[in-house]
Amino acid sequence: MSQTVPAPLPQGAGYAVLVAFGFAFAAVMVYITHLLRLYNNENNARFETFATAGRKIGTGLTCTAVLSSWLWSTAVLSSTVVTYNFGLAGSYWFGAGCLVQITFFAVVAIQSKLKTPHAHTILEVVKSRYGTTAHVLYTFLCLLNNLIAYVNMVLGASATIASVTGMSIIAALWLLPISVVIYTLSGGLKSTFLADYLHTTALLIIVCWLSFKTLSNPEIQSIHGLYELATVAAAKTPVKGNYGGSYLTLASPSALQFGVLHTLGNFGLVLMDSSYWQKAYSADIAAAVPGYIAAGVLYFSVPALLGGVVGLAAVGLSNNNSPIWPTMGRALTDTELNNGLPLAYCAQAVAGKGGAVAVLILIFMAVTSTTSAQLVAVGSTFSSDIYHSYINTNASEKWIIRMTHLGVILFAVLATVLAVVFQVIGLSLIWTLYFLGIIVCPGMVTISLTVLWKRQTWAAAVISPLVGLVGGLATWLATAHHYYGTLDVTTTGEILPCLWGTIVSAVVPTILSPAISFTFPRDNFDWERFSDIKLISDDTASEIVEKTGVTASQKTFMRKQSFIASIASLVLFLGVWVITPFSLYGARYVFSRPFFTGWVVVMSIWALLTLLFVVFLPPIEGRNVIMRVFLGAIGKAPPVADDANVPETPEGARSRSPAASVAPTLDPAATVTPPSRSSQDAKVSKAA
Repeated sequence: MSQTVPAPLPQGAGYAVLVAFGFAFAAVMVYITHLLRLYNNENNARFETFATAGRKIGTGLTCTAVLSSWLWSTAVLSSTVVTYNFGLAGSYWFGAGCLVQITFFAVVAIQSKLKTPHAHTILEVVKSRYGTTAHVLYTFLCLLNNLIAYVNMVLGASATIASVTGMSIIAALWLLPISVVIYTLSGGLKSTFLADYLHTTALLIIVCWLSFKTLSNPEIQSIHGLYELATVAAAKTPVKGNYGGSYLTLASPSALQFGVLHTLGNFGLVLMDSSYWQKAYSADIAAAVPGYIAAGVLYFSVPALLGGVVGLAAVGLSNNNSPIWPTMGRALTDTELNNGLPLAYCAQAVAGKGGAVAVLILIFMAVTSTTSAQLVAVGSTFSSDIYHSYINTNASEKWIIRMTHLGVILFAVLATVLAVVFQVIGLSLIWTLYFLGIIVCPGMVTISLTVLWKRQTWAAAVISPLVGLVGGLATWLATAHHYYGTLDVTTTGEILPCLWGTIVSAVVPTILSPAISFTFPRDNFDWERFSDIKLISDDTASEIVEKTGVTASQKTFMRKQSFIASIASLVLFLGVWVITPFSLYGARYVFSRPFFTGWVVVMSIWALLTLLFVVFLPPIEGRNVIMRVFLGAIGKAPPVADDANVPETPEGARSRSPAASVAPTLDPAATVTPPSRSSQDAKVSKAA
């Protein structure tokens, strides 16, 4: 019997989305960036605007951007795979394993804004505290994190695109980043925020539509029908290790193993990804905590609903030999599972070619939104932490921007080459998903403590991640050989070796850093030393603004926000990661039909509320900017002065008042609208 499933769409559909649609979207983003420059004084020729979006992003757009960065193609693909493999517990642990990191990062975000108000990348903070050696080490670890994150995303995405269109996987790998590079070069982090809004809106619409379309398909009919399919599937092909072999229980040892692995790996991905730190720097101080907390809470609904519904539908339809199932008559192969194809197959089954188109657009949106954040993060690292730190310390802002653009292009090429190599040698979406924690976890604790704990020493910050990385890699290989007797692509990608390797990578530095710091103590770090980090600008006005610092009342506000974030993240961790899953696990509870119905209804409402939040809050917060840009675009408002073209004074400084795009917004009221020009001038005069 042939193992090949015919592609429901022609190759031209794949090229149309990746090339035509991608370039059209890029053109729209370039045009919007141009309008923002003309009518809202957002000049992306300035590094502050390019790298941190002016540090005045509101709650809605912050939440949407973080949500978009976390809604990888991996999330929508892998959550269905783990449900197919482990039952409903898989989708639960996928959501729980991604929620706790983002809510915890709310604490890190507000502490960073409190202590490092002028930072552009977390690596600048590392260098300011520990010096060159640590800076080089963490630059390497962070770039490694960006590489494995990007490769993990595009491997599954390209395989899915190839599955639904029949186009070459290699071609998809090369075409995916092109349009993103174009609008990222033009707009920097602000274009990423705007693209995140559009991408996430489209993605959530498709998630909700596809989930409801699956439940209403005649072969399934309803939530009750899905429950019956999953129950019958458990009788035919019980899940190994699950209580009663059921797909409808959280009493699943394999899912729990995945949950631990997934949670630790995602902590590393978030904390070692400079893009999350940049989003924190870009947020207004009143937006950072609610933005990250809301993003974590809202995110959970996507894998819980889509992964749960589609994953169980895939199990039920395949076990029932449904005529609409693409592989009717055979089980899914390991290759199909490892490439994340249950989502594509289920969409094709329940919605035909329309479902295939929806998946194609869904994957494109998920990949491009996350890729843009990765590109800005790596570009800023290349220019600020490599070029400006070691090659040309006196570089002008213009040259730093050029090097940022160069970094974006180099990373896109290098990451794509690496993804092609992984594809050729057989390393899949699931292989990289299980493996990545080993290399992203070693630095996650020490990099967090850089802004959270003043007693961490240089030796602790440098030695701990190195020992963790070596120990994690050694444990991974040793356990793979111990369990399976050989080392190859299959055995090194199994969950147990990757789990033990990730645990060692994460736990060893967690123990070693405080042990070294207490055994060989040094003077406590003075947080005021972070004021050595300066805004990157050729403008003397920004120097005046920089000297004003953060007022006492603003520090008090941020400390209160930090306390709120700490309590919220702890409560969510205990509720979502500990109490709910382990109480159901310990009770060996198999979902009854009413309980399962309530579960799906709650997740559906949760997803719809997420969609409404994303669609409406950012435009409401940014309504003044939207109206100003709209009036400008239709010729009803004049453009504001283009700061890049203001003539320089004889002393070499541009003559201009400090724009909101240069200085961070420090008002606890979290206004999106910048203060009036006259009020800014007054502040500068007073500071001077």
